Amino acid sequence: MTASASGRGSPAARAPAALRAGALTQARGPSKASEPARPPAPLRAVRCALVLLGALPWCIPLARSRLPLGELGAALDRFFVPMCHRLPERSLALEGVMMPICSRCAGIFAGVAAGALLARPRLKMTAWRPILIAISALMVVDVATQDLGLRPVWHATRLATGLAFGYAVAAAFVAQLARRPG
Repeated sequence: MTASASGRGSPAARAPAALRAGALTQARGPSKASEPARPPAPLRAVRCALVLLGALPWCIPLARSRLPLGELGAALDRFFVPMCHRLPERSLALEGVMMPICSRCAGIFAGVAAGALLARPRLKMTAWRPILIAISALMVVDVATQDLGLRPVWHATRLATGLAFGYAVAAAFVAQLARRPG
């Protein structure tokens, strides 16, 4: 085939428009389309809020042990009163200051922070449901065996089941928010 003066017979002219546009983009350099997409601002704000909220019960005793927070420290501590039983034998102390929540709730809060921060894996809710059910069942077994007196309070299992539950809830929540149309 011979090329005409108009260029209609040339291989470039016969290529689909999308391919020609792609070649043009490559010649000009990377475009915004080739850059990784940033999550929308509301999703970033929700993730940041969850990370901060999840870290708060861990930061309060550390701050109270080092700084003279006075009434502010007491108010921050009281924020958690409606959320947890706060039994001293089921709570941890950081640097000699009792956490404002029990060890299981501390695990849940830490899990929420980690789940919001990492937000992996990004599964559909149909995949998250059995995971959430299994983790919830593990936590119920932990609660039941402890409350029935079958074993003593083990902070490690309370933290672990709480962490797993909080992580799964936050990661599932963030994944679902990310799927919502903008």
